[in-house]
Amino acid sequence: MKRILALALCLALMLPAASALAAGDIMGTLAGLNWSYSSGAGGWSTDLRIRADGSFSGAFHDSEIGESGEGYPFGTVYTCSFTGRMSLAGQAGENCWRIRIDALTPDQGQAETIEDGVRYVAAAPYGLSAGDEMLLYAPGTPVSALSNDMAYWAHIWLQDEPSAALETWFLWSELNGSGFVGE
Repeated sequence: MKRILALALCLALMLPAASALAAGDIMGTLAGLNWSYSSGAGGWSTDLRIRADGSFSGAFHDSEIGESGEGYPFGTVYTCSFTGRMSLAGQAGENCWRIRIDALTPDQGQAETIEDGVRYVAAAPYGLSAGDEMLLYAPGTPVSALSNDMAYWAHIWLQDEPSAALETWFLWSELNGSGFVGE
């Protein structure tokens, strides 16, 4: 009986260390991927580069060719670059973690410029917000665990024969209704 209690105590003491290792592994895994929030059609996306320490940089662009005028006959592009920091907030399920956006700072570029017949307009980051707590799903997560909106942004509908499980990492913001695919 004493051996069982001693073993249980050892395991209980090791759990915080295992959780810390898992947190490092998760953030390190995110760092090796290209993250994109886009519909898969059209001229817009928000793209992220995440580093193992949780810091990230990204850019948003949205091309509106129909928004033209004098001096910019080739349309308008809304654009934003930004930096920030995220952290692991905890595990939410077997293949799911909560990721908190701790900081998000847009680049304070020029509000509007016209170059080569295109108007560039400064915009806000699109698809993520400071303070947001997003859900991170690992490859292998059953697609049935996702809502229809989540499956749409995870690009399940783009597959000829949709898989029963996620094939890529997926970062979902319920606050923004946005999903970033990590490949």
